Amino acid sequence: MRYLEVRRHSWREPPNQHLSQKGVNLARSLGEQLGSFDQIVTSPLPRCIQTAVAMGYAVNKTIRQLAGADGLGESFPNMGSINWKLGYSVFSEQLVALPLLTDFVEKQAAVWREVVQSVPEAGQALIITHGGGFLDGTAVHCLPLADHHAWGEYSSCCEGVRLSFSEGEFVSAEILRVK
Repeated sequence: MRYLEVRRHSWREPPNQHLSQKGVNLARSLGEQLGSFDQIVTSPLPRCIQTAVAMGYAVNKTIRQLAGADGLGESFPNMGSINWKLGYSVFSEQLVALPLLTDFVEKQAAVWREVVQSVPEAGQALIITHGGGFLDGTAVHCLPLADHHAWGEYSSCCEGVRLSFSEGEFVSAEILRVK
C-alpha cells in the first residue's frame, strides 16, 4: 500500500498569488501536525509552493498540469455550473454529465497516480494543489463508487484527502479537515 495526501493551498488575498500572513500561519500550524513524506509535489504557482514551505517541507517537484490549462489554478471546465453548496457529491453528478470536466479530472488523476507510484511501498507523497475540480473533482473521479455525499463540503484552504493506493488503483479515501 502507498498513500497520497492531496491538500488545497493555504489562504491568499486574490488576485495576489502569494500567501497572506493568515495563510502562512495556517500552513505552519498544520505542518507541525503532519508527519514526513517521501515526495512533495506542488503546482508551480507561488501559493502552492509557499504552502508546502510554510508547512516545513522542501518541494521535490512542481508539475505544470496541476495549475490547469490556463496555468493560473483558478478555473476548470464547467466551473460555472458547479453548485458549491453540494460539496463533493456535486462532482459525482457533474462528471457523468460534463465530458470536458471528466477529461480535466482524468488528467489530474494521472498526475496523482504518477506521484504516488514514485514512492516506495508503504511510502507516502504530498501534493499541494488547488480546490474545486483540481482536488475535490479529482478525488471523486479516483473513487467513483464511494459515498461522496458523506465526504461533506468541498475542501477549504489546507484541507484535502488522503488516498490509499494499491495494485495501480486508489482503494480508499479519508477526507482531511482543518479546525
